[in-house]
Formats: sequence, C-alpha cells, structure tokens
Amino acid sequence: MPRSPSPIQLRMLLPLLLSLSTAQSSASTSLPELVEMTAARNPGGDMTVAREALADALQQRADLPLADAPSVNLRYQTDRLGSDNGYREWEGGIEMPLWLPGQADSFAIEADRHRSVASAMSSERVWQIAGEVRSRLWAAASAEVEQLQARSARDAAQKLVEDVRQRMQAGELPRSDLLLAEKELLLRDQVVLEADAQARQAAQRFESYTGVTFSKTLALQGNIPRQTDLETHPKLRLLEQQVSQARAHRDRIMKTLRSGPSLWLGGKTARDTRPGSYESSVGIEINVPLGEETFNAPQLAEAEQALTETLTKLSRIRLELEDELSQAQIAFDSTSAAIDKTRRSQELAEESLRLGRRAFELGETGLIDLLRAQNDALRARNTHELSRLRHAQAIARLNQALGVIPQ
Repeated sequence: MPRSPSPIQLRMLLPLLLSLSTAQSSASTSLPELVEMTAARNPGGDMTVAREALADALQQRADLPLADAPSVNLRYQTDRLGSDNGYREWEGGIEMPLWLPGQADSFAIEADRHRSVASAMSSERVWQIAGEVRSRLWAAASAEVEQLQARSARDAAQKLVEDVRQRMQAGELPRSDLLLAEKELLLRDQVVLEADAQARQAAQRFESYTGVTFSKTLALQGNIPRQTDLETHPKLRLLEQQVSQARAHRDRIMKTLRSGPSLWLGGKTARDTRPGSYESSVGIEINVPLGEETFNAPQLAEAEQALTETLTKLSRIRLELEDELSQAQIAFDSTSAAIDKTRRSQELAEESLRLGRRAFELGETGLIDLLRAQNDALRARNTHELSRLRHAQAIARLNQALGVIPQ
C-alpha cells in the first residue's frame, strides 16, 4: 500500500534552524561566534587601525608646545671679499612658531572625532559582515530544506512505483499505471539533481566566506528585535560620527587659516676694523604673518565641500535604511500571517491524500487521481515548511535592517 513520504528528516532540521531560543548545542556554532570568526578572516580591520593612527597623530600635534617645528638660523658676514678691513659678524638664533588661541584645541577636538569614527567603523564593519553571514546562511539553509523536500518526494514516488509494480504483477492494475508511476519517479529524480546542485552551491558560498563548513549544524538566533527605530543603527552612527569629524576638520582649518606669530631669540657677535674690538648682543624678534587667509582659502573650501558631501550622504543613507526597514517589516508581517494559512492548507491536503489513497485501494479512483492528491499534499507540506523557514529568515532580515548586531 502506498504511503505518503515521511517528513521526519524535515522536522529534525527545521526546529533547529527556526529555534528562537538562545540555547546552543555544545557541538554547534552560534551566530555571534560565526560573525566573530568571519570578521577575523575578512579584510577591513586595517581601516580602523589607520583611523586611530591618524587620531594619535593629531593628538600629538595638539600636545606640542609650539604651533610648528622650530628653526635654527645662523648668519655670518665679512668684508673679506670687499674692503677687507677685518670686519666680521656672526648672528644666530632660534625661531619658534606660537599657537594662536584655540588652535591647539582644534587639533585635539579633531583627534577625538577621528577616534569616534574609528569605533563606529568597527561596529559598522561587524554589522556588514553579519548581514552577509545571515544572507549566505539562510540561502544555504533554504537550499538544504528544499533538497530534503525533493528527496522526500522522490522517495514517495519510488515507493509508489514499487507498490504499483506489485499490484500490476498481481493483475490488479494495468501496465499503463506502472509507466505513469515510473514517469513521475523520473521527474522527481530530476528535481533532486537540481536541488542537490543548488544546495552544494549555497553551502560553498557560505563556507568560502565564513571558513566554516556548513554541514556542521548551525543554531541560528532568530529573536524578534525589541527596537523599532534606526537611532542606534551602526551605519547611521558611523555617518553621524563622520559628519562630526568633517565639521571638526572644517573648524580646525578655519582656526589655522592664519598662522600665529613666531618668536625669535638669538644673539650677535661683531668685530669691526679696530684691532681687538668685539661687540656681543642678544635680541628678540616677533614675526606676524599677514594676508594668509586668502592664500589658505582653498583648504577651507575643500573642508566645507567635504562636510556638505558627508551631510548629503547621511541624508541619503537614512532614506535608504528607512526603506529597507519598511520592506523588512512588510516581509515579517507577511510571513507571520502565512504560517497559519499554510498549516491549514497542509492539513486539508493530508486529509485529501488519506481519502484518495483509500479510494485508490478500493478501486474507486485511478492512479492519476492518487498522484494528483499526493502531489498536492507534498506541495502543501513543502509550502508550510518553507513558510516557517521564510518567517525565521524575515526575522533575521528585520534584525539586519534595524542594525542589530548578533550578541
């Protein structure tokens, strides 16, 4: 007697994939651990290090007592190539550029903003990696479920062929029914081949990115997020910090458009034409540059342009993230509503299959009717299992859209 395919394999896999609890098997890898391992093997961390190095350099500049590097000068003057009366003069000193009020602080403020950007870059990078891991992980999980479903349907077709062959040999069914059942089996074999290929491809994409073999069961965290807005989204936080850094850079350029005065301290020794006549003195000099604002105006314009571009990017990305969140929320609501409907459809299809099998055994219906009922039941079961999987996937997408990093 033909029997419907057992969903035991599917029911062993899906509860683990769709579990919403945080409890992890000792042999499994949690999503936070998976993201951490993936981040460690993928490039991008050097950008944070470089940004921190820039912050350190700016802070060191702010801590200096002088606005720029001091310079030492030495001057010697003689009349040897002229009148040659024995005149000699030596003059030397050190010139020290001085800070104007607020200039050193502007370097320190920008250094602090760069550190904030570096921290935000680190979080945003982990969020980006989490999104790619989630995408590839769910793609592999979905492909594996579809593979199991295809094999289950193939097994059911195989059992039907064996049953029809036995009944044909007993004279209960014509050979045409056996040919029909074998044709159905060939179709199921083709579906299995395609599902196997897709599952291998999805698993390979996952393994090449994470370095973890997908065949090892992965327990996915699918908790419904508590937050409902984008205020803590890593990408927005990064852009906001970049705006603050661009503004601090603009302010530093404004404060350093005009250089501060430079202080010169030195001395002079001279010997005139009188024998044994030496004169020595010390001096101080203040140099104040004039008109530097005009010469340095392009630097300020570039800083203003960079700030404007960053503000524009922040507004654009915010709109994009809001749109993605809206789409993710719609998908979550849709898959939530679909689960009950697909469950009911499965129950009705299973009942129809049970009645169709009974009618086939009694000779009240033909093999075509039984195959139709069996296909309907398989389709309903597959649809329900996939709807559960897609609902959990929608939760992961909603978490990603909200900027939730697996913890």
